[in-house]
Amino acid sequence: MADRSGTGPVLEVHDLHVTFRTEGGPVPAVAGIDFAVEPGKTLAIVGESGSGKSVSTAAVMGLLPGNAEVTGEVLLEGQELVGLSNEELRKIRGNDIALVFQDALSALNPYYSVGWQVAEAYRLHHDVSKKEALKRAVRMLDLVGIPSAQRRANDYPHEFSGGMRQRVVIAMALVNDPKVLIADEPTTALDVTVQAQIMRLLEEVQTEFGTALVLISHDLGVVAEVADDVLVMYAGRAAERGTVRDLFHRAAHPYSLGLLGAMPRVDVPPRPRLTTIPGSPPSPGSIETGCPFQPRCAYTERVGERCITERPELTPRPGEGNHEAACHLGRRPEVAL
Repeated sequence: MADRSGTGPVLEVHDLHVTFRTEGGPVPAVAGIDFAVEPGKTLAIVGESGSGKSVSTAAVMGLLPGNAEVTGEVLLEGQELVGLSNEELRKIRGNDIALVFQDALSALNPYYSVGWQVAEAYRLHHDVSKKEALKRAVRMLDLVGIPSAQRRANDYPHEFSGGMRQRVVIAMALVNDPKVLIADEPTTALDVTVQAQIMRLLEEVQTEFGTALVLISHDLGVVAEVADDVLVMYAGRAAERGTVRDLFHRAAHPYSLGLLGAMPRVDVPPRPRLTTIPGSPPSPGSIETGCPFQPRCAYTERVGERCITERPELTPRPGEGNHEAACHLGRRPEVAL
């Protein structure tokens, strides 16, 4: 087990921009994102579909298509990843940074046993025999809770339940003891009981290995349980950033409060009904000036033209540590809608 007790972020992202070149012109998908995560800590990135969550982490992994242009800094223990060749990135992917995919069935090859696939992920970065790699694979399958791991290593993906397949994918991601684990909606296709099991598993292996976890999720209930820090994204930008307590008890952006209003909660007085955010998220690059959330925000009239003409930047909340929000409203909103 690696010793990662040192302080300081293992992954730092500064001013990350991702633009896709298309026949209709450039399409900005991520515009100036900053975040960092320390060993053993969990950063959750939340937001609606199309907010730029997955694109941001795909840029970190170097997994974007050829028409994507990436600028900014992505530092893994001080090493710059932006601009590395595909060959250099392949040495890092799966070894220093690993990804847990949302759809385990698509992530696994149906023609090979799960043990073979986990073992090959290990052999890709280590000069070991097939026997040694398979022994390592069985140990990882056992670690993530696959019953009778020695025997089941010979089974194929279709012979596992959805929750067990997700455990196999996690074993594959962890087999090289990565410094950073990115989990992209890892429980979306699973029932509630299995979701809880998978999230507990991620917490357990994170504690054992000291791995930094970046969790992409739309489920704020999961975020409340496992995250240390939260980045709320909207239209490819950061809307709010702070600790998980900042988000759930001192939300400063109307969009964040709207997301909270749409989820059942037991830690606040009961409400007659859940709220919804009116309208739909904008298409990438469609709002060139002002706050991207203003067409859906109930506070635009209170602030005035500034919401339409001036884009808000992340600004520290007075007296609230590192809590920041990109909103022109000078005080915390009482309700989002």
